[in-house]
Amino acid sequence: IIKRIFLLNFPNSKIESIEEFSEGYNNLAFDVKLDIGDFVFKKIKLGEKRRLALKQEKLKILLGKKFKKFPIAKIIKFDYSKENFDFPYIILEKIKGASLKSSYDKILNKGEIFENIGEIYGKLHSFNFSSYGELDSNLKLFKEYSNWFENKCEKIEKTLHKIEIGNNLTKKELNIHKKFYEKNRFILNEESKPCLCHGDASNTNIIVDKVGKKFEIKGLIDFEFVRSSGAVEDLFTGFEFSEQKLYFKESLIKGYTKYSKLPENWEKLVIFYQWIKNINRISNIDTMTWKNLNEIEIVKRKENLKIKTLDSLKKIVADFK
Repeated sequence: IIKRIFLLNFPNSKIESIEEFSEGYNNLAFDVKLDIGDFVFKKIKLGEKRRLALKQEKLKILLGKKFKKFPIAKIIKFDYSKENFDFPYIILEKIKGASLKSSYDKILNKGEIFENIGEIYGKLHSFNFSSYGELDSNLKLFKEYSNWFENKCEKIEKTLHKIEIGNNLTKKELNIHKKFYEKNRFILNEESKPCLCHGDASNTNIIVDKVGKKFEIKGLIDFEFVRSSGAVEDLFTGFEFSEQKLYFKESLIKGYTKYSKLPENWEKLVIFYQWIKNINRISNIDTMTWKNLNEIEIVKRKENLKIKTLDSLKKIVADFK
């Protein structure tokens, strides 16, 4: 089917190879090489909302006007009509390089990379909104959160209830985390004013490439979740990636503060967000799956992930002051 789509859109070109990307969870993505260049093909699974594709095009224009060469891929073609195929898709230019996740161990100039990551997010967050909420294809608020704090608290409480129903924690452990939440939830009010956020802070969404002896950031990808949200959450979340960000937080903040500001109590808020991420992970581990892993490998991955997550939760509760 992908061959047919590319032959339809590039009738005079030759397809050299099609390979599925091993990383990524929201949409199926493929690396497609033609004789005229390399492209990324995405089969959209997140509904048929035209705004998912159009938002990225608007972002490229908006960011390009204020910041020259902001690293965002150009959309070549999108089709949500389902006239020729029974699913929506996007074709993008491929940014040269590989994900930060896959390249991380090879990078010697990590401090410089994280300073650049801070700069990218600082530029993104320099665009402000009147309210937290979802953005339409023109980057305008169409679904405002009536009360951001209450919305966050409601989600946390649902997660804790889900953990209780699923017996994901012992009663003693669950009570510890319920008390922790009640005592510290108001730290969420320290979040920044609403700003333009990427919404999916993962090291798989940052593309790097080696230039000479150093690595450089070549692109920020996957803008499906772009919204008006809080800067601290957007900058520091990402389950495994958050640990790397905290380790290099001085470099990250150095780059970030060139273009944006963080609230005074951001460090404590970051830790609370780590607690939320880990609580969410505990509630979802039983239903998680991974591409290219067999059943035995998936079970082992879940066991290791649960141990690591529980250890993180214990440390957060013990150290949070």
